[in-house]
Amino acid sequence: MTKLLWMTIDRHPDSLKALIRNQLSDAGWEVYEVSYDSIDSLESVPLESIDAVLLAPARHFPVQYMDRLTSCKLMQIWSSGYDKFNIGEAHSIGLTVANNHGSNAVSVAEQTILMMLGVARRAPEMHARVIDGNWAGNDHGMSSYSLAGKTLGIVGLGNIGRLVAKRAEALEMNIRFCDPAVSNNENSKWTKSTLEDLLSSSDYLSFHVHLQETTRGMINSANISRLARKPFMINVSRAELIDRAALLEALEQGLIKGVALDAHYSEPTAADDELLGYENVFFSPHVAGSTVDSYADTITACVANIRRGLAGEPVMGLIKNPPSSS
Repeated sequence: MTKLLWMTIDRHPDSLKALIRNQLSDAGWEVYEVSYDSIDSLESVPLESIDAVLLAPARHFPVQYMDRLTSCKLMQIWSSGYDKFNIGEAHSIGLTVANNHGSNAVSVAEQTILMMLGVARRAPEMHARVIDGNWAGNDHGMSSYSLAGKTLGIVGLGNIGRLVAKRAEALEMNIRFCDPAVSNNENSKWTKSTLEDLLSSSDYLSFHVHLQETTRGMINSANISRLARKPFMINVSRAELIDRAALLEALEQGLIKGVALDAHYSEPTAADDELLGYENVFFSPHVAGSTVDSYADTITACVANIRRGLAGEPVMGLIKNPPSSS
């Protein structure tokens, strides 16, 4: 019987764990469930006979146990992002690693649009005014902005970036993108640009690239002066794509109209985080890829991918090169 090691996180809700348990049970595998919060319990798992590992997002696999996975055919991460996982160490001992190959991309794209609208229309403030009954300070929309007719600059036109572009297009936005792996001919309706051009020509900027050394701090103090239109920035990918000091500088000097963040520099955020003091910052707690529907789709896709790996077939979402930040 196939033996699967499933690495969990205690803070995940019981409903999510039950969904995963049900799908793994239907697969007919022998499942060893170990929490990252009780890592010592790996001692009691027959790691040498484990066929595959299912990994919760944003975690390393303990190095002291990794080389015991001598029968493992696939380490499957059930998130899209993998910058926190020690890919290099896994590759160095011959382990194959894959991510969720875009199975939650629709959820992330929808959250991107939600956050773009939320920060542009100051949704949290508007909600609070109704709850508090404080309508007197309402500026009647003079600090709110529309999306139609505006230019959206998308950094990274992968699975998620394309879905964002299609949804923004339906909102009558003009789409520009930068992605060295995508030619302009593939998307004749969308204009390929350099990052520098996006910074100077966009009303909204949205980030959809993996975090690695080439993308870390791609928005920094040296290039925020290019933000000619004082755009809104939306980051549902990884916080470190935008240099924190540069972001604070942009907010303090009014170089941007606002920012929407689902990814944070520390998670959970500290009560004294300076970003919490700005009214034009819209937050969500790193849940862009998280809905009932996307979890079901993601685990289904991961189970299918593990089956491919066990059968010696090509796997989806194969991670060939580790981000140098891991």
